[in-house]
Amino acid sequence: MYHFSKIVSLSFDDASAAVTASLQEAGMGVLTEINVQGALKKKLDVNFRRYQILGACHPGIAHRMLETDDKAGVLYPCNVVVQEHEDGRVEVSAIDPLMMFLMVHSPAAKEIALEASTMMRDVIDRLPTAAPVPA
Repeated sequence: MYHFSKIVSLSFDDASAAVTASLQEAGMGVLTEINVQGALKKKLDVNFRRYQILGACHPGIAHRMLETDDKAGVLYPCNVVVQEHEDGRVEVSAIDPLMMFLMVHSPAAKEIALEASTMMRDVIDRLPTAAPVPA
């Protein structure tokens, strides 16, 4: 699996705020915010669900990875997606940094990526899980 995902018990806007807070708790910042719904409407005149991409970065981990491989920056930032499905459920997904950095072939890079992976999993785990929908 290349991502960590969960359905949350929050509105879209609250989920976006909760993700940002959880990233900050992990020492990460949001470098970019992309409103995919707005971009697709503007560029293609199509209607699309609420979908936001947050580009997150942990400065210390990013620095260590760049010291290990100066081309690793092409893989930045770590993206987190907040999306609202047609049925109203809100899902948060984040890239697994370990999968992202598998292309960097060095033991030091793998160690850094494992640390980042644990951090990103914790970011998602801190979000409130939605109750299962009865069948």
